[in-house]
Amino acid sequence: MAVTSDKQTQRFGVSLRWLLLLGLFVVVVLLAATLGAPVPLSDLWASDTDRVAVARQIFLQLRPPRLLAGMLVGASLATSGAALQAVFRNPLAEPYLLGISAGGALGATAALAWHLPSFGVFESSSLLAFAGSLAAAFLVYRLGQGRVLHGFGSFDRATLLLIGVALSAFLSALMSLLVTLSPDAGLAQKIMFWLLGGLTLARMSNNGILALALGVGMATMLASARDLNATQVGDEEAASLGVSIGTLHRRLLLVSALMSSAAVATAGLIGFVGLLAPHLVRLLFGNDARALGPAAAIGGATLLVGCDALARSVAPPLELPVGIITALLGVPLFLFLAKRA
Repeated sequence: MAVTSDKQTQRFGVSLRWLLLLGLFVVVVLLAATLGAPVPLSDLWASDTDRVAVARQIFLQLRPPRLLAGMLVGASLATSGAALQAVFRNPLAEPYLLGISAGGALGATAALAWHLPSFGVFESSSLLAFAGSLAAAFLVYRLGQGRVLHGFGSFDRATLLLIGVALSAFLSALMSLLVTLSPDAGLAQKIMFWLLGGLTLARMSNNGILALALGVGMATMLASARDLNATQVGDEEAASLGVSIGTLHRRLLLVSALMSSAAVATAGLIGFVGLLAPHLVRLLFGNDARALGPAAAIGGATLLVGCDALARSVAPPLELPVGIITALLGVPLFLFLAKRA
């Protein structure tokens, strides 16, 4: 009887935490729908037809795609960060810090600089962003892997971050070279604004690609939850339970690159969401991969939508790049984790 009561209490606690997270998500989305707009929401019911037309354009046409993009970009970056932290067994791993986002940005920049055509519903910038992120992810994995023993390689935290910083600097130099050599005079300003990170260019077509990438990534994370939980006690122990460590790592790197590149192609370089969101939701759900993936996605969506609302509201009518807000929040956490590591 006591065991049953304990299980019921535990389930109630988990349900309460999920309700807390979902409630916060709903509140932030509702606030973000109205914050930072040049007209109040009440103008939708005004008697002045001009005011109604402006309000409808903002709240019914422009704001919904942006909100959806914020949710999908935030969820993608957070889920990618959770996957990378599992692969490298490093609490500081996330796509921006490891240069994976920079690889995607280089691919998208190349597509813009060379004016490459789209392939059906997929824009060339999205395809090259995926190729760039994928190449960067596997390069970091290969360079960061230490001496291999019994088929397993360890990852030194400091070395891994140094490789990510160096790779980001190298890829940024290549981006600058592409922009400089491009015959398009207006390209530099367009790319620089995009690289600062923001949701001003969000469109429903990009949101569809984001949703597809996030769906594939989330499905892969959930399908790999048992293996991820097994690796928490060590790679060798997990292998003895039948987990193929190499296959698991390659699978997670692939979907991390997919989600990161989709986010970069839509919103540019937005850092630290993949660091902040997974660590925040771990305070509620721990390290169980069955809960961490979905919780990180909801947490990342909440975080980025809230940061975007803050970026629109802090100094109106000026809109700050949302990447500035996420960096101001994420760097202190990074320094805290680096100091504790």
